Amino acid sequence: MRTAFSIAYKDDGRLQIGVSGKLTGHAAREGLEFLKLAVEQGKREITLDLRETTSLDSLGIRIFDWIQNQNGNLSCDVLLPLMGVSDDELACIMKKG
Repeated sequence: MRTAFSIAYKDDGRLQIGVSGKLTGHAAREGLEFLKLAVEQGKREITLDLRETTSLDSLGIRIFDWIQNQNGNLSCDVLLPLMGVSDDELACIMKKG
């Protein structure tokens, strides 16, 4: 399955980033760079929609590490489920900074 990103602004002003397919390797790096760029441009309320994400690797997990390390400067909701993700990985994702 090919990875695809979708970008939308919601009625409430939130930026919604959707990911379908694998959030791994190069796609995960691009996703993190896009997220960082959006925050640099002033977007602080973001929804990360992973309902169609099929898998992730350590590079995909770095996105969640980066979100967690924003020290409350970012309001980021993560829409689950992620298929093939362990309970430990889900706990890491769901931690609030």
